[in-house]
Amino acid sequence: MKISKNKRAVKYIILSIITAVLSIIIMLITTKVQNEIYTKQLHKQIALIIGEIQAEYPDFDDKKIIDILNSTGNYEKGKEVLKKYGITEEIPASLEIEKNQKTSLYVNIGIISVGFIAYIIVFVIYLRQRQKKINELDMYIQKVSRKDYSINIEESSEDELNSLKNSLYKITVILKEEAENKKMQNEAILESVSDISHQLKTPLTSIQILLDNISESKGMNEETRNRFIMEVIKQIKGMNFLILSLLKLSKLEAGVVEFENKEVDLNKLLKEIINNLEVLSELKQIEIELKATKKITINGDYNWNKEAIQNIIKNAIEHSNENKKVTIQLEENNVYVSLKIIDKGQGIEKEDLKNIFNRFYKTTNSNENSIGIGLSLSKSIIEKQNGYISVDSKIGEGTTFTIKYLK
Repeated sequence: MKISKNKRAVKYIILSIITAVLSIIIMLITTKVQNEIYTKQLHKQIALIIGEIQAEYPDFDDKKIIDILNSTGNYEKGKEVLKKYGITEEIPASLEIEKNQKTSLYVNIGIISVGFIAYIIVFVIYLRQRQKKINELDMYIQKVSRKDYSINIEESSEDELNSLKNSLYKITVILKEEAENKKMQNEAILESVSDISHQLKTPLTSIQILLDNISESKGMNEETRNRFIMEVIKQIKGMNFLILSLLKLSKLEAGVVEFENKEVDLNKLLKEIINNLEVLSELKQIEIELKATKKITINGDYNWNKEAIQNIIKNAIEHSNENKKVTIQLEENNVYVSLKIIDKGQGIEKEDLKNIFNRFYKTTNSNENSIGIGLSLSKSIIEKQNGYISVDSKIGEGTTFTIKYLK
């Protein structure tokens, strides 16, 4: 991560720079004040000397004194004279100047010390903040290792530790979703096993009774035997359909089905469904009319949508009165594609409408061979592909199923 993106680091760098600049400014101001004090003190000492000379030698030329001050000719001689009285470059002649020098030295040491301490404080605060973040990350990692995914990250700073923390949070969310999906899959499997075992009890019992009769009744006539065998085959086919349907429904509810997302020509799909149901419609003398004025497409999975829509059309044929018509209307607008399946059957009771899509639910006028899982499966398939299904029915007039695929 670039240092410019690490807001926390930038914050402490700026704080350190401010501390350094303040220390330098204070040093400069102090030095200036000290120089002014030295200049005033020196001026005072020179003025005192000149005053004493004037008092002792009134006729001494003032200009001569100024020339002496600006001259370096007799520096060594004057130096020797001062040395006799213990005054050197290291030991000032004035006690006040010496005092001011010591004060200045202490002030400068104090400024440097304060600046150094300020740097240390800033650095320690920064390290403590980093350590706090590291401890939080360690705590989060330990929680995730215990499969505890209840981590909430509220901070949004962009330093490297928070970036790592946010990445950890994203991984945690993924792990949590995977754990929840796994739980849902396990629950769906358990529910499917329970449903399958419950729904298979009756046909298995029936098959067992029929086979016992066939095996125990040695003198059973051929017609009865064949009828029992056909009933066993019928029960086995029903069990096979039930198991396959439940497994499909369980996979859908567990979210393990991967749908293709391709362009599906609904006109072509509906014509194929009508051909598949041709025998059933002819047996009941039901005419299937497809109303589609133009080619209409959706994005989805061709085979899964075929199964969903075929279940509903098959249901409409089974519940229609003979010599009636099942109408399929296909339309679209800017928001959705609408598919209506209209039958002229007995209709569905009002109390049944709210439960019609529940698995194993049978309406009062359901076929005796109905399992009650086809509509539940259709609803699940359609909703998994950005669509929804609704039903409207009137007793004695018929039923309309409406499927809408959102664009």
